Amino acid sequence: MANSKAETLQNKKERQLGPVIGATLLTNNIDHVINAYQDNLHFTLVSKTTVSVDLATFWHTENLVGNRLAILAADNGDAWLRVVEDPNAQSTTPLRSCGWMALETNVQNVDEIYEELDQECFEVIGKPAYLQVSDAIKAMQVIGPANEVSYLTQVEREVPPFELPMTTAKTGGLFIPVLCTHNRDKSLAFYQELNNADAGLKFDTKITVLNKVWGHEIEHQYPVATLQLAGKCLFEIDQVPKALIINFNQGSLPSGIAMITCKVNNIENIAKKFNQAVTAINNEYYPGNKLLLLKGPAGELIELVG
Repeated sequence: MANSKAETLQNKKERQLGPVIGATLLTNNIDHVINAYQDNLHFTLVSKTTVSVDLATFWHTENLVGNRLAILAADNGDAWLRVVEDPNAQSTTPLRSCGWMALETNVQNVDEIYEELDQECFEVIGKPAYLQVSDAIKAMQVIGPANEVSYLTQVEREVPPFELPMTTAKTGGLFIPVLCTHNRDKSLAFYQELNNADAGLKFDTKITVLNKVWGHEIEHQYPVATLQLAGKCLFEIDQVPKALIINFNQGSLPSGIAMITCKVNNIENIAKKFNQAVTAINNEYYPGNKLLLLKGPAGELIELVG
């Protein structure tokens, strides 16, 4: 048992990914998104600025230069939500495309959030309920103002083998970005290589919101994987065979959940492995100034900060 604990601690030290810094939404109406998060989920506006030339160059999004950009913090003070405006952004259909499909975030009391929610801003697609995987996790699912899907999750106690955060604030940080892919094993292998530590968990499970959207029987199960990251964060990978390919807006980012930003150790080693150069940018959103942008197997963008 002692050896097992030591090995677990060693794995934690070796994890290269984590914590998750946040998510970026692309919308054609930034004011609507800002107001919705402030009025419904107790977020505060940290800054309002524009996309710099350096940032647009790094993202390969020349059409975003000078466009409005906002950073918002959850009730616990975690400034994880970044919103970029593109007036020409195409509409996206939630839960039907490959890429970052959903954001799982901490809340203290999911029933209270449900009662307060304006469903014209956040459409409830799954009422608060305990999850099949654990009776210590109660969550609801909503479609937000940028057509992003959010799982608002109340974690009541430890849920081994997962390492999950809890919060005493009304709303907290992003701890599980959910990826939609055509090939679970290929996506998991990509992120395991980046993480360079624990192997992910693979299993099949029911995902009610996906079954509703895709017209499956309620008990239909999907191939799923989870990968534990540092900082009590995870990646969840859902295999959806008929999901659409990501649609990048011209000279811009994908609509909805455009990218995930994650802290990483040894960014130079990862840059060398992927034959890319590290970019230096000083920006309040990042906890470091060394950046790398990668595209995963499902076409998703992941921004690494060292």
